[in-house]
Amino acid sequence: MNLLKWKFQALYLSAVGIANIGQWIYLLAINLMVYEMTGSALAVAGLYMIKPFAHMFVGLWAGSVIDRVSTKHLMITLDVIRASLIVLIPFLDSIWIIYGFVLFIQMAGAMFDPASFKYMTLLLPKHDRKRFNALISFVHSGAFVMGPALAGILFIIGSLEMALFVNVGTFLLSAVLTSLLPIRFNTTSSEKTNITWSDIRTDWHLVWNFSKKALPFVVVYMVFQGVMLLTAALDSMEVAFAKDVLQLSDAAYGSLVSLAGVGFLMGAICTNLIVKFTSSKQLMGIGIILVAVGYLIYSFSTTYLMASIGFFILSYFLSFANTGFMTFIQENIPITIMGRIYSLYAMVSSSIQILVILLLGFAAQLVSVQEVVIGGSILMFGVACFLTLLVKSSLSSDYVTE
Repeated sequence: MNLLKWKFQALYLSAVGIANIGQWIYLLAINLMVYEMTGSALAVAGLYMIKPFAHMFVGLWAGSVIDRVSTKHLMITLDVIRASLIVLIPFLDSIWIIYGFVLFIQMAGAMFDPASFKYMTLLLPKHDRKRFNALISFVHSGAFVMGPALAGILFIIGSLEMALFVNVGTFLLSAVLTSLLPIRFNTTSSEKTNITWSDIRTDWHLVWNFSKKALPFVVVYMVFQGVMLLTAALDSMEVAFAKDVLQLSDAAYGSLVSLAGVGFLMGAICTNLIVKFTSSKQLMGIGIILVAVGYLIYSFSTTYLMASIGFFILSYFLSFANTGFMTFIQENIPITIMGRIYSLYAMVSSSIQILVILLLGFAAQLVSVQEVVIGGSILMFGVACFLTLLVKSSLSSDYVTE
């Protein structure tokens, strides 16, 4: 039985890792393809706005589907859908049609993430989840390093179209590996396909009632997401900061991003070593504070060395924060409604993310990029300190019934 458990966990990790490598190849390839078609940095920036909009479009109803069907079958279907859409992109010649395809790909991804997270929670016993979340962070970090490297090799030996076709293969391989996993249903429900508008409205009320009952959890969840939203907003100014403030060359900026990948990987390794001796709240609190410290160092930097130190620190401790946060969610959300809560909360976060990115973008037009990045980093540090105080308090899980 123990060997079988490790077999399923290894299959899941392999499927997730291969899909993540494919996502990095896709991200880089589609960015370059759009830039080659339009010659516009604004057109490329538009790709980054599609993801939060995709989460908004599916957030209202995706959780209702996820909580009522086999998450395994849903994951396979979404992988096949993404592969089928990506294989057509090289044959498209309109930027607006490509945007449309990207939107549907991102919508499938917005459903896949909560479905995959719920399946993992159903697959694992409670005592294995924190350790497994650390392994997931390691897999994501490895994909962060391997994905861009493999994409670069494909761009050199082939073309952008070839890279996208390889990406199709990664999603199909992920679907095949997922098909070898066992089926997991909620403990109180089985597969249902005739989901009605009434079901969806009932689910909104259910999530609202849970949120009122579990207010301490919701506050911690949203404050953590607030920090993550600020990281995304500051990341959107990363290129401008590196070029205009630090005066870095393309090669120097590339090495800075590579250093972040190394930081992710080393942080994930460290997380796996200490996960047995720390609680989810400790990992989340320590991680989020030091991520904010890394951003502060980066925002005040005037040299490549200082920026690289900040980049390494923030990427190193992201694994701590994410592992703690994933375990915290699993400890506080009932499995039976995890998909609905995850999806609706993600929709709210994505809506705020769009506003924050636009706000900082407008601010950068009024003042300097560095002033905006410094202001955002200081705000992030303040929010992170508040979060650390919150997680120190004992949060009740009486509302969790699995």
